[in-house]
Amino acid sequence: MRNCSRMWIRKVFVGFFLRDFSRQIKSKEGDQEKNAIQLSLREEARQLNLDFDFIKTQASTNLLLNQSRFADLIIINPVKHDNILKLSQAFPDHFFDSIACPIFLSEDLLSPYQEILVLFDYDQSGLVALKSFLSFFGKVSSDKKVTLLTVSPDDSPEILLEKYLVSYLQKFFNDVGIVPLNNEDLAQQVMTHATKLTRPVLVMGKTALDLLNNQQLATQVADHHMSIFYSNA
Repeated sequence: MRNCSRMWIRKVFVGFFLRDFSRQIKSKEGDQEKNAIQLSLREEARQLNLDFDFIKTQASTNLLLNQSRFADLIIINPVKHDNILKLSQAFPDHFFDSIACPIFLSEDLLSPYQEILVLFDYDQSGLVALKSFLSFFGKVSSDKKVTLLTVSPDDSPEILLEKYLVSYLQKFFNDVGIVPLNNEDLAQQVMTHATKLTRPVLVMGKTALDLLNNQQLATQVADHHMSIFYSNA
């Protein structure tokens, strides 16, 4: 007789209202709207049998950063032309460069991307982003085309390591290509390749911050309907 045990991991979803953690002026009308949204989302979650709750309003803006230490992913949606340049002002100071879990920014969560662009720049944060992306979207994206952008710090790529990474990606995706880059203006090079693709998701590490902090490049992200999945870790 064989003893078997099965462990069920229940996913917990947590929402928050950004204005609770920003310097915006609160109003009774805004509170009424917030309460209505909370009731609606809780009811939808109940019908779907999802564990869903809201982060309660706190005076400390560090609460979101502390919560991210226990989160698997933060989703920011929708990200469009009229708000992508306002993200850093809307969120607490240093939010995007201090967050402790991956972030997924997208215009449309129901149909977020058609192609996948992965940046491998030998920084650990990029590999963390890739592994996290695969854990969430690997199975449902196996038919998507993947382009791997590679760049080594000393412009002397480790061919064996890059071949291993390609082989690793081929376990998840049917169509994997590779494009070498150099170290000069890396964020701009990534965007040059991304604009040639159809609604891509950019999977990357800390280089994503250079992209988001550049007004011209960030605008291109929104205008070309791109998504970004990145990690600082």
